[in-house]
Amino acid sequence: MSIITGHLWSSTHKKKKSLYLDSLGESKEAIKKCLNTTRAFMRKKGCNFSRWTCGTVQHTQQSDSTSCGVFALKFAECLLQKEDTSFPATKEAINRHRLEIAVTLLLETDDLTDRCHFCGEQEHESDVNWIQCDVCLRWFHQMCVQGPPAEEDFVCLAC
Repeated sequence: MSIITGHLWSSTHKKKKSLYLDSLGESKEAIKKCLNTTRAFMRKKGCNFSRWTCGTVQHTQQSDSTSCGVFALKFAECLLQKEDTSFPATKEAINRHRLEIAVTLLLETDDLTDRCHFCGEQEHESDVNWIQCDVCLRWFHQMCVQGPPAEEDFVCLAC
């Protein structure tokens, strides 16, 4: 399920509308619940949402039980780029979307080469010794990984 709240632009004026997109399909009850939940949340934030509406747009339906995240990201991408929310949803297309997401995350991630992959810090206040995982080749402060000897093989917890 994806809820997208914001000012949606029509050809004539700005609409105050929440969109409810469920990759498995929407119901009138779910759309009403979305509106009530959004209004309650925004009231707690000090915003007046009484004139906002909630609806949905025609979109691609999910055919499996494991692609919700892919659909949520694809819906957001389509809406932000003002594109149609109908996109290919074959197994191959979903796998292609997964790959695009993975590549984007890897390319847009901060450079972590000079950081400990355990604590995220560049330098540790009392440890200047580093050790590299023999599997993933990531670097760690020895103190962060309970100080294994540098001459022994080291495999991090993730590997």
